Amino acid sequence: MEELARLHPLTLVQRALRSLPVVALALVSILSGNDGIATIPLIVFGALYGLVALPLIVVQYLRFGYSVTRRAITIHSGVLTRRRRNIPLERVQNVVVERSLLPRLLGTAKVRIETAGSKEAEGVLEYVGLAEAERIREIVRLYRHEAVPVVEGPVSDRLFTMTLGRMFLSGAYRFSLVYIAIIFSGLQYFGDAIGLSPESVAEFLVGGGAEEMAMTARTSPWEIGAVTILAAIAFGWLTGVAVTVTRYWGFRLDRSGDKILRRHGLFTVREGAIPLKRVQSLILRQNPLMRAFGWYRLELQTVGYDVEKRGYQVAVPFARLAEIIELAPHILPFSLPASFEMVSPLHFRRTMVRYTISCVVLLAIPAYWWPQVWWGLMLLPALYFLALLQYRFHGFVLTDDFLFIRRGVFQSYLWIVPTERLQSFSTVGNPFQRRLGLRSVLVDTAGAQAVRYPHVVDLTREAADEFTNALYARFKDSFRAVQPEGQPEAHTDGLGQGS
Repeated sequence: MEELARLHPLTLVQRALRSLPVVALALVSILSGNDGIATIPLIVFGALYGLVALPLIVVQYLRFGYSVTRRAITIHSGVLTRRRRNIPLERVQNVVVERSLLPRLLGTAKVRIETAGSKEAEGVLEYVGLAEAERIREIVRLYRHEAVPVVEGPVSDRLFTMTLGRMFLSGAYRFSLVYIAIIFSGLQYFGDAIGLSPESVAEFLVGGGAEEMAMTARTSPWEIGAVTILAAIAFGWLTGVAVTVTRYWGFRLDRSGDKILRRHGLFTVREGAIPLKRVQSLILRQNPLMRAFGWYRLELQTVGYDVEKRGYQVAVPFARLAEIIELAPHILPFSLPASFEMVSPLHFRRTMVRYTISCVVLLAIPAYWWPQVWWGLMLLPALYFLALLQYRFHGFVLTDDFLFIRRGVFQSYLWIVPTERLQSFSTVGNPFQRRLGLRSVLVDTAGAQAVRYPHVVDLTREAADEFTNALYARFKDSFRAVQPEGQPEAHTDGLGQGS
């Protein structure tokens, strides 16, 4: 009979505490709909929580077990339907140890086992003692090396760190108004139950001058509007700083053998590794403010696993280009091209037409009731300038070893794709492009997502076919360089012709 280990006993306490926000939400919903205390609903809810939820937490804990052997990690789970999951050590790509604030206080950690076959964790041990988490990671590393030879060595010189000043500066370069909407939506929903409302918060912030502000808003709406916008921007910057510091506190990037090691987090500390063989491309990312002052963010497009359920891992949150180029040889050595090839000038025309049509449609609906909104057409010169920037910022370069593609204005991306990592490439053309003799070249790598992709938009048909054939020629050279002797070469007929 296989001997199974249990999670840490404090798992029961943590799961019970994690259920408290749901309990609070239910209580607020019950109380907010009644003038007095809803005795019967509270009694029923308390009975259900005590007789169902708490016993279920205990049963789940007792029915969960795991073991780590030289062959596999085995996880037994399930209350009514039992499940036994075997994860061969040969398939384990990474063991991530996460510690949020409460587990750190209680001396526990969450262990996530990731494989190459899933974008989510293949197995989760929640929660084990910190010493046990480290022991599991060490056992997996040692036993896996016996089955799969891995290039291992001492941790090299640290590749990158985030100082406190750099974290604050990084947060100042990105802000979001989402948190304002969340806060005021929460006050609107829970305000009556907790004795707060958006009006009372505004009264507190302005020091009792709400009536004066209302009078000023009626007499000087432009002044109040400007103050409101500035206040929203300031709040957005403050929340950006807070989120950045919380997320990247103590950020460090190291290399050990064939892996990049990453650790960061203030309340939730995350430690993990990125196998270099899973890196498909590099992405240099900027927003307009970062671009104006020469700051970049380096992301790695990975395949097989993803801690954050995305195909992109942040390697350097905020750095100068020289810093990124200095550490690049430890990941994918590259040299940025001096210039980029431009797409067809018709790209600007097509972009401007799309923006104009979108603007007119958006204004036409409210204009049925408020004709004054047609003043919004004054935005067309700004849209013209935006379309021009979209055209100027879109370019590509193909070298012997890399494909470089840049796109975007508000969120600009520069993809750096090794030609040996290319998976497919083709030319496509929608009806509007075909009418103008244009095509787009779609370039795919393993793990890429449709939301952010290294595609070249609006080339002439001849240029698109020439570019696609050049891509295949580079890929063929890379494939031949790594192809085992005696293997037949790939068939090349008909590649590069689009619709």
